[in-house]
Amino acid sequence: MQRSLLLIYSFGLVLATIALGACSLVGHTPVTRTLFDAIPGLGKNTDDIPLNPSLRYLRVTVRGRVALMVLGYVEPHPEGVIDTWYSREGELIRLQNGRVVATAGLETNWRLVKNFSLPAWKDLLAQQAGPQPLVYPRERDEMPGYRYGIAESVSLYPVRAPANAKLVGLPVQDLRWYEETVLGQPDGLPSARFALHVKDGDPRVIYGEQCLSQNLCFSWQTWPAAQ
Repeated sequence: MQRSLLLIYSFGLVLATIALGACSLVGHTPVTRTLFDAIPGLGKNTDDIPLNPSLRYLRVTVRGRVALMVLGYVEPHPEGVIDTWYSREGELIRLQNGRVVATAGLETNWRLVKNFSLPAWKDLLAQQAGPQPLVYPRERDEMPGYRYGIAESVSLYPVRAPANAKLVGLPVQDLRWYEETVLGQPDGLPSARFALHVKDGDPRVIYGEQCLSQNLCFSWQTWPAAQ
């Protein structure tokens, strides 16, 4: 009973967050329809759940648990649109160019992330200088603990297709891979990875791995895999 009340409370907080931001967001999906109609079949294998072809899904893996999230909002932004995904349980992840820029409903949350002087993926792919790292500054707010304005230097660099990616339904060698590491923190966050699918010269991140703390890491990919 206590766990159910906590889930309901967390769910309510997420809905309140979405409602407050709805005026500035476009391309939204009705919240109740998305949560309760778009992800049917609880207790089934996640990959076998029938999907609504008019909606967009994200397949998320964390600690061996696989769940689907649904795209609720698309927010235009000069540095790339921000996609807001949320789950039936009330968890929320906002992604911009494949990177987490906000979360809610998790045990550790990055409430707000700001990336500075970060080139577009297309510009990075156009560089032919080899695996030369790009270092950019990042600032983020983290909860719990009321940690605001955490300043970090992040190194981003291309890597070979990994053998241990949790990617499903696509060959890793057909994608372009990048890794990024927070500098100056030997005991800090594990590295993040991103896989780009390039079509007609236009790269799109379709898979990512990111840790919000040493103990909370997850991977995601657009779903179904053929998208």
